[in-house]
Amino acid sequence: MREESLKVKKQQEIQSRKTKESILCYVIVGIMAVSCFLPLWIAFVASISDETAIVSSGFSLLPRKPTLETYKFIIENKGAMLFRAYGISFLTVIGGTIYSVAVMTLFAYATAQKKENFRFANVLSFFAWFTMIFSGGLLPWYILCTKYYGLQNNIWALILPYGMNVFYMFVLKSNFKAVPEELVEAARIDGATDARVFFSVSLPLAKVGLVSVILFMSLQYWNDFYLSLYLITKTDLYTLQKLLYNMMANISALLTNSSLQSAKEHIVLPSNTARMAMTVFTVLPVLVFYPFAQKYFVKGITVGAVKG
Repeated sequence: MREESLKVKKQQEIQSRKTKESILCYVIVGIMAVSCFLPLWIAFVASISDETAIVSSGFSLLPRKPTLETYKFIIENKGAMLFRAYGISFLTVIGGTIYSVAVMTLFAYATAQKKENFRFANVLSFFAWFTMIFSGGLLPWYILCTKYYGLQNNIWALILPYGMNVFYMFVLKSNFKAVPEELVEAARIDGATDARVFFSVSLPLAKVGLVSVILFMSLQYWNDFYLSLYLITKTDLYTLQKLLYNMMANISALLTNSSLQSAKEHIVLPSNTARMAMTVFTVLPVLVFYPFAQKYFVKGITVGAVKG
């Protein structure tokens, strides 16, 4: 009886310690979640606040003199360009994600093969790793894209340069290596070709890593600013990120223009609220999409890491 009571007491102590640890983890995660959400909330609150109130009192957690004038100002002055930038961004995300994931998946599948099946697998893996560690720099890349590939002021300039992400390729490679070799051999014995093995056996079993890479690449294309900055000068091809940059630069230029110094007391440009409103426009699609896909981010990476 005494041994049983000691055993029960020990289990209660362990359970109590686990409960305390769980509470601590929840508190830490909660603080981190609030710290991540807070900037977005401040941006939204500032976007529906009055510009003069922001200038005089600064940012706050609650709207000051709530108004939608900033959104009205942006839509009336840049509405057509804004919706066109949305279209270019969505086209880039869809086309770029399909293209880059296809390239990385095929490359990863080839490098995941055994030497007797594909003798250049290790060579390709080393080549991909080498290009990730040693790059030629920004200027050679720019000359290569514009002069030799013709990637300037066209939609391909926003898609093709991100065709291969070596880190994500190795994640996919780990998922392909985790496919049981017995299933592949059974499919080959049944007469399946390499293409059939890839599409019917390996790809379905690696779908968790594949979905996570799709999500990461979608975010990369959506948040990308550098391709449009370096390779795009036509306003018809501006992405949402480039449009945001240009709008903020134009507002800053107007605020620092010496010819407007005498009129500043009578003209209030929505510089702060416009920045926040454009931030809301940019982040809104991600906020809508992310809750439905967040489980794949951690799951895909951890499966590839553990089984690789």
